[in-house]
Amino acid sequence: MATDQGLVPLLFKRLKKSNSRSCVPADDWKLLRRAFLTNAARNTRLFQELGPVLQCLRSSGIKVIVLKGAFLAEAVYGDVALRQMNDVDLMVPRAELPRAHAVLLDLGRGHQQPEDTESRFRRSAGLWLSVGAGVDLCWTIDVPGGRSRLDTTGLWDRARPATIAGVEVLALSPEDLLLHLCLHASHRHGLTAGLRPLCDIAETIQRFHCEVDWAQVAARAREWGAARYVGLTFHLARSMLGAGVPDDVLEQLVPGGIDQRILETARESVLGQTGGYMQLMPFFGRLGATALGDRAKLSLERVFLSRGEMAAIYPASRDSRHLSFYYVLRLRDVIRTYWSHTFRRGRLMMHGRGGDPNASLVNWLKEDR
Repeated sequence: MATDQGLVPLLFKRLKKSNSRSCVPADDWKLLRRAFLTNAARNTRLFQELGPVLQCLRSSGIKVIVLKGAFLAEAVYGDVALRQMNDVDLMVPRAELPRAHAVLLDLGRGHQQPEDTESRFRRSAGLWLSVGAGVDLCWTIDVPGGRSRLDTTGLWDRARPATIAGVEVLALSPEDLLLHLCLHASHRHGLTAGLRPLCDIAETIQRFHCEVDWAQVAARAREWGAARYVGLTFHLARSMLGAGVPDDVLEQLVPGGIDQRILETARESVLGQTGGYMQLMPFFGRLGATALGDRAKLSLERVFLSRGEMAAIYPASRDSRHLSFYYVLRLRDVIRTYWSHTFRRGRLMMHGRGGDPNASLVNWLKEDR
Protein backbone atom coordinates (compact mmCIF):
# COMPACT_ATOMS: atom_id res chain seq x y z
CA MET A 1 0.00 0.00 0.00
CA ALA A 2 2.80 2.41 0.82
CA THR A 3 4.39 1.70 -2.55
CA ASP A 4 1.10 2.36 -4.35
CA GLN A 5 0.66 5.60 -2.41
CA GLY A 6 4.26 6.78 -2.93
CA LEU A 7 4.91 6.82 0.81
CA VAL A 8 7.54 4.13 1.42
CA PRO A 9 10.36 6.56 2.40
CA LEU A 10 8.10 8.40 4.83
CA LEU A 11 6.78 5.13 6.30
CA PHE A 12 10.33 3.84 6.86
CA LYS A 13 11.44 7.05 8.57
CA ARG A 14 8.37 7.17 10.82
CA LEU A 15 8.72 3.53 11.85
CA LYS A 16 12.39 4.04 12.58
CA LYS A 17 11.75 7.19 14.59
CA SER A 18 9.06 5.48 16.67
CA ASN A 19 11.37 2.55 17.53
CA SER A 20 8.96 0.13 15.86
CA ARG A 21 11.59 -1.84 14.02
CA SER A 22 11.12 -4.86 16.27
CA CYS A 23 7.47 -5.08 15.12
CA VAL A 24 8.42 -5.36 11.44
CA PRO A 25 9.61 -8.70 9.99
CA ALA A 26 13.30 -8.55 9.05
CA ASP A 27 12.73 -9.13 5.32
CA ASP A 28 10.11 -6.41 5.14
CA TRP A 29 12.37 -4.01 7.03
CA LYS A 30 15.12 -4.64 4.48
CA LEU A 31 12.71 -3.86 1.65
CA LEU A 32 11.63 -0.62 3.32
CA ARG A 33 15.21 0.40 4.01
CA ARG A 34 16.32 -0.39 0.47
CA ALA A 35 13.44 1.66 -0.98
CA PHE A 36 14.30 4.55 1.35
CA LEU A 37 17.97 4.54 0.35
CA THR A 38 17.10 4.23 -3.34
CA ASN A 39 14.84 7.27 -3.16
CA ALA A 40 17.45 9.16 -1.15
CA ALA A 41 20.11 8.48 -3.78
CA ARG A 42 17.79 9.43 -6.65
CA ASN A 43 16.64 12.67 -5.04
CA THR A 44 20.21 13.61 -4.12
CA ARG A 45 21.16 13.31 -7.79
CA LEU A 46 18.02 15.17 -8.80
CA PHE A 47 18.86 18.13 -6.58
CA GLN A 48 22.46 18.08 -7.81
CA GLU A 49 21.15 18.51 -11.36
CA LEU A 50 18.41 20.94 -10.36
CA GLY A 51 20.87 23.37 -8.76
CA PRO A 52 22.58 24.38 -12.05
CA VAL A 53 19.18 24.66 -13.75
CA LEU A 54 17.93 27.10 -11.11
CA GLN A 55 21.22 28.98 -11.07
CA CYS A 56 21.17 29.41 -14.85
CA LEU A 57 17.62 30.80 -14.74
CA ARG A 58 18.63 33.12 -11.92
CA SER A 59 21.71 34.30 -13.79
CA SER A 60 19.52 35.04 -16.79
CA GLY A 61 17.39 37.34 -14.66
CA ILE A 62 14.34 35.06 -14.72
CA LYS A 63 12.36 34.87 -11.49
CA VAL A 64 11.40 31.34 -10.45
CA ILE A 65 8.92 29.96 -7.95
CA VAL A 66 9.69 26.33 -7.10
CA LEU A 67 6.41 24.46 -6.75
CA LYS A 68 5.32 21.30 -4.95
CA GLY A 69 7.75 18.36 -4.73
CA ALA A 70 11.16 20.03 -4.84
CA PHE A 71 10.14 22.76 -2.40
CA LEU A 72 8.29 20.37 -0.11
CA ALA A 73 11.12 17.85 0.06
CA GLU A 74 13.73 20.37 1.13
CA ALA A 75 11.83 23.14 2.91
CA VAL A 76 8.83 21.32 4.42
CA TYR A 77 9.86 17.71 5.05
CA GLY A 78 13.42 18.86 5.75
CA ASP A 79 14.90 15.74 4.17
CA VAL A 80 14.95 15.20 0.40
CA ALA A 81 14.85 11.44 0.96
CA LEU A 82 11.31 11.56 2.40
CA ARG A 83 9.38 12.88 -0.62
CA GLN A 84 9.14 10.83 -3.81
CA MET A 85 9.12 13.04 -6.92
CA ASN A 86 8.19 12.28 -10.49
CA ASP A 87 8.96 15.74 -11.78
CA VAL A 88 9.98 19.28 -10.86
CA ASP A 89 7.52 22.12 -11.44
CA LEU A 90 8.88 25.64 -11.85
CA MET A 91 6.73 28.72 -12.22
CA VAL A 92 8.05 31.71 -14.18
CA PRO A 93 6.34 34.92 -15.34
CA ARG A 94 4.23 34.28 -18.42
CA ALA A 95 6.24 36.72 -20.55
CA GLU A 96 9.44 34.85 -19.63
CA LEU A 97 8.25 31.36 -20.66
CA PRO A 98 9.93 31.31 -24.11
CA ARG A 99 13.22 32.64 -22.72
CA ALA A 100 13.15 30.27 -19.74
CA HIS A 101 12.54 27.32 -22.02
CA ALA A 102 15.43 28.38 -24.25
CA VAL A 103 17.70 28.60 -21.19
CA LEU A 104 16.84 25.05 -20.15
CA LEU A 105 17.44 23.71 -23.66
CA ASP A 106 20.82 25.47 -23.80
CA LEU A 107 21.88 23.70 -20.61
CA GLY A 108 21.94 20.39 -22.44
CA ARG A 109 20.87 18.52 -19.33
CA GLY A 110 17.98 16.70 -20.89
CA HIS A 111 16.05 16.21 -24.07
CA GLN A 112 12.91 17.88 -25.21
CA GLN A 113 9.72 15.90 -24.80
CA PRO A 114 6.60 16.20 -26.95
CA GLU A 115 4.37 18.70 -25.23
CA ASP A 116 1.23 17.62 -23.44
CA THR A 117 -1.17 19.58 -25.59
CA GLU A 118 -3.91 19.49 -22.98
CA SER A 119 -1.59 21.39 -20.67
CA ARG A 120 -0.45 23.89 -23.29
CA PHE A 121 -2.85 26.42 -21.81
CA ARG A 122 -0.42 26.89 -18.95
CA ARG A 123 2.82 25.01 -19.64
CA SER A 124 5.79 24.98 -21.94
CA ALA A 125 7.44 21.79 -23.11
CA GLY A 126 9.41 19.88 -20.49
CA LEU A 127 12.95 18.59 -20.11
CA TRP A 128 14.12 15.38 -18.54
CA LEU A 129 16.97 15.12 -16.05
CA SER A 130 19.19 12.06 -16.08
CA VAL A 131 17.34 10.58 -13.08
CA GLY A 132 14.16 10.43 -15.14
CA ALA A 133 12.43 13.41 -13.55
CA GLY A 134 10.81 15.96 -15.81
CA VAL A 135 11.34 19.70 -15.41
CA ASP A 136 8.15 21.55 -16.35
CA LEU A 137 7.71 25.27 -16.70
CA CYS A 138 4.35 26.91 -16.02
CA TRP A 139 3.11 30.45 -15.58
CA THR A 140 0.02 29.87 -13.44
CA ILE A 141 -1.72 27.28 -11.30
CA ASP A 142 -5.02 25.45 -11.82
CA VAL A 143 -8.14 26.90 -10.23
CA PRO A 144 -11.71 25.64 -10.74
CA GLY A 145 -13.00 29.12 -11.51
CA GLY A 146 -10.66 29.49 -14.50
CA ARG A 147 -7.56 31.61 -14.83
CA SER A 148 -9.60 34.83 -15.02
CA ARG A 149 -10.32 34.28 -11.30
CA LEU A 150 -6.63 34.05 -10.44
CA ASP A 151 -4.42 37.10 -9.97
CA THR A 152 -0.98 35.74 -10.84
CA THR A 153 0.56 39.10 -9.93
CA GLY A 154 -0.67 38.49 -6.40
CA LEU A 155 1.07 35.10 -6.32
CA TRP A 156 4.37 36.79 -7.18
CA ASP A 157 3.82 39.68 -4.76
CA ARG A 158 3.17 37.26 -1.90
CA ALA A 159 6.00 34.86 -2.81
CA ARG A 160 8.79 34.41 -0.29
CA PRO A 161 12.54 33.90 -0.66
CA ALA A 162 13.67 30.28 -0.40
CA THR A 163 16.85 28.31 -0.97
CA ILE A 164 16.39 25.15 -3.02
CA ALA A 165 19.31 23.00 -4.22
CA GLY A 166 21.63 25.70 -2.90
CA VAL A 167 20.13 28.44 -5.08
CA GLU A 168 18.12 31.46 -3.94
CA VAL A 169 14.68 31.26 -5.53
CA LEU A 170 11.09 32.01 -4.53
CA ALA A 171 8.33 29.92 -3.02
CA LEU A 172 4.60 30.45 -2.72
CA SER A 173 3.37 32.02 0.49
CA PRO A 174 2.11 29.43 3.01
CA GLU A 175 -1.49 30.35 2.18
CA ASP A 176 -1.00 30.05 -1.59
CA LEU A 177 1.00 26.86 -1.12
CA LEU A 178 -1.82 25.19 0.82
CA LEU A 179 -4.37 26.26 -1.78
CA HIS A 180 -2.18 24.99 -4.60
CA LEU A 181 -1.67 21.63 -2.89
CA CYS A 182 -5.40 21.25 -2.28
CA LEU A 183 -6.36 22.15 -5.85
CA HIS A 184 -3.63 20.06 -7.42
CA ALA A 185 -4.91 17.07 -5.48
CA SER A 186 -8.66 17.45 -5.91
CA HIS A 187 -9.16 19.59 -9.03
CA ARG A 188 -6.18 18.81 -11.23
CA HIS A 189 -5.85 15.09 -10.41
CA GLY A 190 -9.21 14.18 -8.94
CA LEU A 191 -7.59 12.64 -5.83
CA THR A 192 -5.89 9.98 -8.00
CA ALA A 193 -2.51 10.71 -6.38
CA GLY A 194 -3.75 9.06 -3.19
CA LEU A 195 -2.53 9.90 0.29
CA ARG A 196 0.72 11.61 -0.64
CA PRO A 197 -0.86 15.02 -1.38
CA LEU A 198 -2.73 14.82 1.93
CA CYS A 199 0.59 14.10 3.67
CA ASP A 200 2.02 17.16 1.91
CA ILE A 201 -0.82 19.29 3.24
CA ALA A 202 -0.48 17.94 6.79
CA GLU A 203 3.30 18.50 6.78
CA THR A 204 2.93 22.00 5.33
CA ILE A 205 0.45 22.97 8.05
CA GLN A 206 2.79 21.61 10.71
CA ARG A 207 5.77 23.43 9.19
CA PHE A 208 4.04 26.82 8.88
CA HIS A 209 1.44 26.53 11.64
CA CYS A 210 2.55 29.79 13.27
CA GLU A 211 2.55 31.71 10.00
CA VAL A 212 -0.57 30.64 8.12
CA ASP A 213 -3.26 33.32 7.88
CA TRP A 214 -6.29 31.05 7.77
CA ALA A 215 -8.70 33.90 7.09
CA GLN A 216 -6.75 34.61 3.90
CA VAL A 217 -6.82 30.93 2.94
CA ALA A 218 -10.61 30.84 3.18
CA ALA A 219 -11.10 34.20 1.48
CA ARG A 220 -8.78 33.36 -1.41
CA ALA A 221 -10.39 29.95 -1.93
CA ARG A 222 -13.77 31.66 -2.34
CA GLU A 223 -12.24 34.30 -4.61
CA TRP A 224 -10.86 31.56 -6.88
CA GLY A 225 -14.18 29.71 -7.01
CA ALA A 226 -12.53 26.83 -5.18
CA ALA A 227 -14.02 26.79 -1.68
CA ARG A 228 -15.55 23.31 -1.97
CA TYR A 229 -12.48 21.75 -3.56
CA VAL A 230 -10.28 23.20 -0.83
CA GLY A 231 -12.76 22.40 1.94
CA LEU A 232 -13.11 18.79 0.78
CA THR A 233 -9.34 18.30 0.60
CA PHE A 234 -8.82 19.85 4.03
CA HIS A 235 -11.57 17.61 5.46
CA LEU A 236 -9.80 14.55 4.03
CA ALA A 237 -6.39 15.63 5.29
CA ARG A 238 -7.75 16.21 8.78
CA SER A 239 -9.98 13.14 9.07
CA MET A 240 -7.49 10.71 7.51
CA LEU A 241 -4.16 12.13 8.71
CA GLY A 242 -4.94 14.49 11.57
CA ALA A 243 -3.90 17.65 9.69
CA GLY A 244 -4.26 20.74 11.87
CA VAL A 245 -7.04 22.51 9.96
CA PRO A 246 -9.09 24.76 12.30
CA ASP A 247 -12.81 24.04 12.67
CA ASP A 248 -13.82 27.58 11.76
CA VAL A 249 -11.89 27.40 8.50
CA LEU A 250 -13.74 24.27 7.44
CA GLU A 251 -17.02 25.96 8.33
CA GLN A 252 -16.12 29.05 6.28
CA LEU A 253 -15.21 26.93 3.28
CA VAL A 254 -18.19 24.58 3.47
CA PRO A 255 -20.90 26.05 5.71
CA GLY A 256 -22.89 23.28 7.34
CA GLY A 257 -20.22 20.66 6.61
CA ILE A 258 -20.01 17.96 3.95
CA ASP A 259 -22.52 15.18 3.49
CA GLN A 260 -21.12 11.87 4.73
CA ARG A 261 -21.76 10.20 1.37
CA ILE A 262 -19.66 12.83 -0.40
CA LEU A 263 -16.82 12.34 2.07
CA GLU A 264 -16.98 8.57 1.74
CA THR A 265 -16.84 8.77 -2.07
CA ALA A 266 -13.84 11.09 -1.83
CA ARG A 267 -12.08 8.76 0.64
CA GLU A 268 -12.59 5.84 -1.72
CA SER A 269 -11.04 7.89 -4.53
CA VAL A 270 -8.00 8.63 -2.34
CA LEU A 271 -7.41 5.09 -1.10
CA GLY A 272 -8.28 3.39 -4.37
CA GLN A 273 -6.63 6.10 -6.51
CA THR A 274 -9.45 5.52 -8.96
CA GLY A 275 -10.33 9.15 -9.65
CA GLY A 276 -13.82 8.04 -10.54
CA TYR A 277 -15.17 11.58 -10.66
CA MET A 278 -12.49 12.98 -12.99
CA GLN A 279 -14.11 11.52 -16.10
CA LEU A 280 -17.31 13.31 -15.13
CA MET A 281 -15.70 16.75 -14.99
CA PRO A 282 -16.51 19.20 -17.83
CA PHE A 283 -13.88 19.09 -20.60
CA PHE A 284 -12.74 22.71 -20.41
CA GLY A 285 -13.06 22.78 -16.63
CA ARG A 286 -10.47 20.02 -16.37
CA LEU A 287 -8.07 22.24 -18.32
CA GLY A 288 -8.62 25.34 -16.21
CA ALA A 289 -10.74 27.28 -18.71
CA THR A 290 -14.27 28.18 -17.70
CA ALA A 291 -14.75 31.70 -19.11
CA LEU A 292 -15.78 31.93 -22.78
CA GLY A 293 -12.62 33.83 -23.74
CA ASP A 294 -10.41 31.28 -22.01
CA ARG A 295 -12.18 28.44 -23.80
CA ALA A 296 -11.74 30.11 -27.19
CA LYS A 297 -8.05 30.74 -26.57
CA LEU A 298 -7.45 27.22 -25.33
CA SER A 299 -9.21 25.80 -28.40
CA LEU A 300 -7.02 27.83 -30.74
CA GLU A 301 -3.85 26.90 -28.86
CA ARG A 302 -4.74 23.21 -29.00
CA VAL A 303 -5.25 23.38 -32.77
CA PHE A 304 -2.43 25.66 -33.88
CA LEU A 305 0.59 23.90 -32.40
CA SER A 306 4.16 24.71 -33.36
CA ARG A 307 5.70 22.83 -36.27
CA GLY A 308 7.79 20.77 -33.84
CA GLU A 309 4.71 19.78 -31.85
CA MET A 310 2.84 18.93 -35.04
CA ALA A 311 5.73 16.71 -36.13
CA ALA A 312 5.57 14.84 -32.82
CA ILE A 313 1.89 14.06 -33.41
CA TYR A 314 1.87 13.80 -37.22
CA PRO A 315 5.40 12.71 -38.26
CA ALA A 316 4.62 13.09 -41.97
CA SER A 317 4.17 16.83 -41.45
CA ARG A 318 7.79 17.37 -40.46
CA ASP A 319 9.08 18.06 -43.97
CA SER A 320 5.77 18.63 -45.71
CA ARG A 321 5.12 21.78 -47.68
CA HIS A 322 1.42 21.35 -47.00
CA LEU A 323 1.39 22.02 -43.27
CA SER A 324 -2.04 23.65 -43.51
CA PHE A 325 -3.50 20.26 -44.44
CA TYR A 326 -2.22 18.79 -41.18
CA TYR A 327 -3.76 21.64 -39.21
CA VAL A 328 -7.10 20.60 -40.72
CA LEU A 329 -6.40 17.09 -39.41
CA ARG A 330 -5.50 18.58 -36.06
CA LEU A 331 -8.78 20.50 -35.94
CA ARG A 332 -10.66 17.30 -36.74
CA ASP A 333 -8.84 15.37 -33.98
CA VAL A 334 -9.42 18.09 -31.37
CA ILE A 335 -13.15 18.19 -32.20
CA ARG A 336 -13.32 14.39 -31.98
CA THR A 337 -11.61 14.43 -28.59
CA TYR A 338 -13.98 17.10 -27.27
CA TRP A 339 -17.15 15.39 -28.47
CA SER A 340 -15.97 11.98 -27.35
CA HIS A 341 -15.35 13.29 -23.84
CA THR A 342 -18.60 15.26 -23.82
CA PHE A 343 -20.65 12.27 -25.01
CA ARG A 344 -19.01 9.90 -22.51
CA ARG A 345 -19.47 12.39 -19.69
CA GLY A 346 -23.13 12.96 -20.61
CA ARG A 347 -23.80 9.24 -20.63
CA LEU A 348 -22.12 8.75 -17.28
CA MET A 349 -23.97 11.69 -15.77
CA MET A 350 -27.28 10.22 -16.97
CA HIS A 351 -26.39 6.96 -15.30
CA GLY A 352 -25.39 8.98 -12.24
CA ARG A 353 -28.96 10.12 -11.77
CA GLY A 354 -29.57 6.57 -10.63
CA GLY A 355 -27.30 7.09 -7.66
CA ASP A 356 -23.67 7.11 -8.90
CA PRO A 357 -21.79 8.63 -5.94
CA ASN A 358 -19.13 10.09 -8.26
CA ALA A 359 -21.78 12.01 -10.18
CA SER A 360 -23.12 13.30 -6.87
CA LEU A 361 -19.61 14.43 -5.91
CA VAL A 362 -19.12 16.27 -9.22
CA ASN A 363 -22.48 18.02 -8.90
CA TRP A 364 -21.65 19.02 -5.33
CA LEU A 365 -18.31 20.49 -6.42
CA LYS A 366 -19.92 22.37 -9.32
CA GLU A 367 -22.23 24.16 -6.90
CA ASP A 368 -19.12 25.98 -5.66
CA ARG A 369 -19.39 28.41 -8.58
